[in-house]
Amino acid sequence: MTTLEEVKSELELVKNEMAIVKGDLEFYKSIFKTHRNSAIFNLRIKSINGERLWVDKVRADYSLKIQLDTDEETIEWLKPVRCER
Repeated sequence: MTTLEEVKSELELVKNEMAIVKGDLEFYKSIFKTHRNSAIFNLRIKSINGERLWVDKVRADYSLKIQLDTDEETIEWLKPVRCER
């Protein structure tokens, strides 16, 4: 048998998990508000100081790219593009 305290603690865990899932859902739904004219395959989830945001790797300007938290992909974005013929 489970006790009342166990049920209450499980309820709190479920509430916390539900809040996290709702936050994720709102973040993923925001793609249609913030990047309406972007191709989905060009969008990446990046962060600035731990705050997640959508970044269009093709349309993002340099000032946004240098503000992003660094990872392998953002470092690659900052390298100059070589000219080809």
